[in-house]
Amino acid sequence: MKKSSPYVSGTLLLIAVFCFSCSPRLNQESAMQPEIIVTDSLSQKFNLQLDFMKNHFSGLLIARRMAPDDIRLLFTTYFGLSIFDFSLRGDSLHVNSCVEPMRRKKVLKLLERDFKIVFLPSRKVRVKEKTAIFEKRTSGNGLGKAVISLSEYQYGEPARIQIKHPWIRLKIQLDKLNNQ
Repeated sequence: MKKSSPYVSGTLLLIAVFCFSCSPRLNQESAMQPEIIVTDSLSQKFNLQLDFMKNHFSGLLIARRMAPDDIRLLFTTYFGLSIFDFSLRGDSLHVNSCVEPMRRKKVLKLLERDFKIVFLPSRKVRVKEKTAIFEKRTSGNGLGKAVISLSEYQYGEPARIQIKHPWIRLKIQLDKLNNQ
């Protein structure tokens, strides 16, 4: 039995480590994720439940594409009180009206990011799990981390969208209503 020199076996080990450790890695964060809800000129209606710590808001969210780069979002209670009226224009959020407790800059920034993930294509979202009936995505990190769960698919779109911010105890749930 012939022994190989330590130089040859060390070189082979170095080549093997280099080939297998430097394989190209797929970066899911750089891939453009499509919008979760595709809006058109017809209004889409959702039951919206917003839980923040011990506070609970529920009502109706109406989303409609007004122009090619303008999506209008209106959240009202079931009794008709308007909570907010936003416009997603291009990449920015325009506040048409909003109740005073939600007019804080950080709250509006958080809602802007969440609604952009739902209604606009995004590069800042990573798909964690995906099956035929369920999908889990994440966005951000630290205090701004959001976990997006999509389920109950109908006609290629999720009927239930749940956005959780675990560090600040915020949960937003959208349940799609049938247009009749």
